[in-house]
Amino acid sequence: MSAAVQVNPERLVSVKEACTYGRWSKHKLYQLINAGKIVAVRDVARTLVDLDSIDEYKRTLPRVQRVK
Repeated sequence: MSAAVQVNPERLVSVKEACTYGRWSKHKLYQLINAGKIVAVRDVARTLVDLDSIDEYKRTLPRVQRVK
């Protein structure tokens, strides 16, 4: 059994909205969810994505180094 994840219900959105927010394709979003980098929950028949987890993921991305 997996540990419960705390999510803010006001920051849960549909897969389509999460793709727009993260600027990813649906395929890329599901890759990130399956890799455990983005948090998603099931609400009966819908998958809801936590926007806070998208923000956190994007904060962990490396910065591009300037080439001289």
